[in-house]
Amino acid sequence: MARSLSIAAYLASRGSADQPTRLLAYPARPEGVVIWARCTHADQLTAIETLGRKITVDGDPITIVATLREWNHQIGGRAIQEPRSKETIREFIEHWKPTLGVWVRGDLDPLLMDEMRAAKMHSILVDANGDGLEQVTGGWVPGAMRSLLSQFEAILALDKNAANRLTRAGASPDAIIVSGAMEDCPPPLPCDEDERQALVKAIGTRPTWLAAAAHLAELNDLSRAHLQASRRAHRLLFIMIPRNKNDATAFAEKMREKGFYVTLRSEEPEPTELTQVYVIDTDDDLGLWYRISPITFIGGTLRGGGCRDPFEATALGSAVLYGPLVAPFQRHAARLNAASASRLIRSSGDLGSIIEILLAVDKTAELAHAAWDVTSRGATVSNRIADYIRLRLEELGH
Repeated sequence: MARSLSIAAYLASRGSADQPTRLLAYPARPEGVVIWARCTHADQLTAIETLGRKITVDGDPITIVATLREWNHQIGGRAIQEPRSKETIREFIEHWKPTLGVWVRGDLDPLLMDEMRAAKMHSILVDANGDGLEQVTGGWVPGAMRSLLSQFEAILALDKNAANRLTRAGASPDAIIVSGAMEDCPPPLPCDEDERQALVKAIGTRPTWLAAAAHLAELNDLSRAHLQASRRAHRLLFIMIPRNKNDATAFAEKMREKGFYVTLRSEEPEPTELTQVYVIDTDDDLGLWYRISPITFIGGTLRGGGCRDPFEATALGSAVLYGPLVAPFQRHAARLNAASASRLIRSSGDLGSIIEILLAVDKTAELAHAAWDVTSRGATVSNRIADYIRLRLEELGH
């Protein structure tokens, strides 16, 4: 498809983007079909990984290579830095030879799209919300947005309002499908079923809560919360999993100093009736403990320092609560909050009282059910996108 004269004029005004900016050497291209997933935010990577699992079927291998505009070392091998100049974009396309491009959400960079068009790449836009379209070209290039949107063979919009915004921006109504959001829930964490059954038997009817990937800086917050909640439920069991396994002994010693009867997992394979705090210093999968505990506090969210994805716990039926520092999982937390499917702890002093409330079985079940609905809602959308991609690849002879 020929680009419009307005797009050509706009790209000419961005000549500085042609300065050589060589990327580090790429890993070898895998065999089979490569799909380029262009993401704008790190929290979109889980959805792309989910999509990759769904399109992988028996037969020729399919690989998704994700790029991210704002890449950092914490992201690691989940994505690579998005090429920024004409030279590096061409280098990227020549190396990976992607058959299909999947753009997530928006931020339709004209320079990037022009090189994809020149390479005759087929592209689709998913999770399109229609926001920010007027900012893409600075708002002064006539017909530019219509030209950009016309490059997509299909545009999967989040809802009808997004579809209307895209239509007004110049997208063809025939290309738009109202689909909803892709699933971005990680695969369920594994667990040893024999160990789970043994622990369930040992714990019995005791109320239980879990701190997943707890930081030492939060120890005082956690101890106060457990003390407060234990006044309501005297048999309350607190399972503590340090973010750093090497901190387990320090956790245990400090909790003993505060008057709790503490057991280390390495010393006792199951908590005893006397155990008030059970510190996990072994290599058990987190999936085991999410399945054991009906209530999970996401460690690191009160004092910072990084945290686990709350969707990991909710996908396994545990009700979650967390503080305000949920990076890099702000989007997941926002979805849970919007659906009243989690509890946000605004200050450390609130942790104990919220745990007290959730000790009521009906409250925990209500929260867990709402959270499960949030984490599983996008499965149909992801399946639909995966089906479309597989069909399109067949049509293209792959």
